[in-house]
Amino acid sequence: MVLGKLLGRFRRRGVIVPGTDALAEGEARKVDIGDPLAGGKQILLCRIEGRIHALDSRCPHDGGRIEAGPLVEGCYAVCPLHNYKFDPRSGKAVDVLCGSARTYRVREEGGRCEVFV
Repeated sequence: MVLGKLLGRFRRRGVIVPGTDALAEGEARKVDIGDPLAGGKQILLCRIEGRIHALDSRCPHDGGRIEAGPLVEGCYAVCPLHNYKFDPRSGKAVDVLCGSARTYRVREEGGRCEVFV
């Protein structure tokens, strides 16, 4: 089982997202990877402390969607359904009992980033 998870990490494909150099510090931008209605993903790209982090937009609590826009306190993405905050660096919920949101590995270079989904 551990070997399967490890191999799965290496098989993930990178998706190029252009224009990430325009993402301001403390902001989140929603990006569709493929068609979300046909098995694709909708993720948030969040810039915190100069680095981009990718967070699945699906809230693990009750089917809400974590929203784009300014990050609360400059570092937390929010699901408006119950006002839950998530740390895009780890996916962990802040100050509530809730599962973690999924995060994705990101590599940023030359004004664009590669998200491994």
